[in-house]
Amino acid sequence: MDKVIVRPFEEGDRESIRRIARETGLKGNPTRLFFEDEEIIPLLYVDYYLDHEPAACFVATVGGRVVGYLIGCLDARRRRWIMRTSIYPRVARRILGKLLTLQYRKKETFRTFWWIAIRSWREALPRPADCYLAHVHSNVEEGYRGRHLERRLSRAFRRYILLRGVQGLHTIIREPEGEDALSAFLCRERGYRIIAVRRNTLWEKSTGCKWYARLLVCDVKPLAGEEDDEAGIR
Repeated sequence: MDKVIVRPFEEGDRESIRRIARETGLKGNPTRLFFEDEEIIPLLYVDYYLDHEPAACFVATVGGRVVGYLIGCLDARRRRWIMRTSIYPRVARRILGKLLTLQYRKKETFRTFWWIAIRSWREALPRPADCYLAHVHSNVEEGYRGRHLERRLSRAFRRYILLRGVQGLHTIIREPEGEDALSAFLCRERGYRIIAVRRNTLWEKSTGCKWYARLLVCDVKPLAGEEDDEAGIR
């Protein structure tokens, strides 16, 4: 197999990252399963990081092709402000325009609107403490999972935040009922702790199973000794 290279984000990677977000956003499955307007997904979950904190973003490439990414931020408070004042209004205008021109047709899309209006605020996780304001999430194409790409991406991000004096970070993991392998791995191997769990009903009709969102936090500390650990953040 071609060698995997992990490197900092470059502007030419933007569309590859947005594509992977669309194709893998639903626990590795395409996001169109619950919302037909796939452009909304990268608008909500990718563009802030690439536009406002590109230095905190990393990609994994194979043969020069981007097959995975990790995007993060150092201060979730700043991200929330920019999302509210800039990105959410853009998303709202796009949705309103498509509603008025009858471009939305699928029941999954309207089910998502109903969830946002009625249930999303009830199911929201609490905000982490100020010492865990850094945030990170990643996605990898299906054919490249299991090749330690996420470990290497996490190591690159850890180095980045350690140089900037970050002491803690958080992440949110959404998992189907009975399938908590990822959150368990993060707690067991990377020093995370689960501090809150909420049922998340957004995907339940589309997938036929219950989902739970877990808020995890991690104290970021330099690794002891000279050897770097590819297992990621400790």
